[in-house]
Amino acid sequence: MLLLLFGAIVFIFLVLGSLVFLACAIVPPTRKYALSAALWCAVWGPCSIGLMALAGLGLVATAFFAKDGNVQSFHAPRLLAAFGWGYLIVGVLITTAVATGTAWIHQKVVRRFTFFLFRLYATAVSGGIGSVFGWSLGWWMIQKGVAHYGPFLWCIGMFTLVAVFATAAYKGARQLRGKAPASFTWISPEEFVGTDLL
Repeated sequence: MLLLLFGAIVFIFLVLGSLVFLACAIVPPTRKYALSAALWCAVWGPCSIGLMALAGLGLVATAFFAKDGNVQSFHAPRLLAAFGWGYLIVGVLITTAVATGTAWIHQKVVRRFTFFLFRLYATAVSGGIGSVFGWSLGWWMIQKGVAHYGPFLWCIGMFTLVAVFATAAYKGARQLRGKAPASFTWISPEEFVGTDLL
């Protein structure tokens, strides 16, 4: 049950990241940040699970070292009382810092890929984002009761979404790229632009 909860939390942040990616890709000035913005949202999933696991371990340790030693005396409503809003605020600040640092490093690194490598990377990541929408389609089909049409319909939808997102990223990789880095780069301007592929 706990694994399903953790999986659902990660999936929710993946969906959020996919929606942010789509929003950034639609608006031309933000296209170069689309991949990093999606990663920023996706990082919140594992960080949230880490914070929940740490809080749970804290409750178990507190119950273990309590006078009665009864772990079952700690119930879920006591989680917030045990850690308070301070833990939640510090957790959000730490997660924001980790997500921002990760997205910043990601933005710096991918801008130093050759165009060929960046195009492959953007295609793979965008295909993964399409699969997130495909899984969402599957859950929607189950909720609406149309899942009885079989997994064949869902597979077609999944394949279509992955193919559309991957193809769009492959063809529009230049718009997802931004400008060439001015310093600390190991590729030439020609490799960045990919003039051999024009």
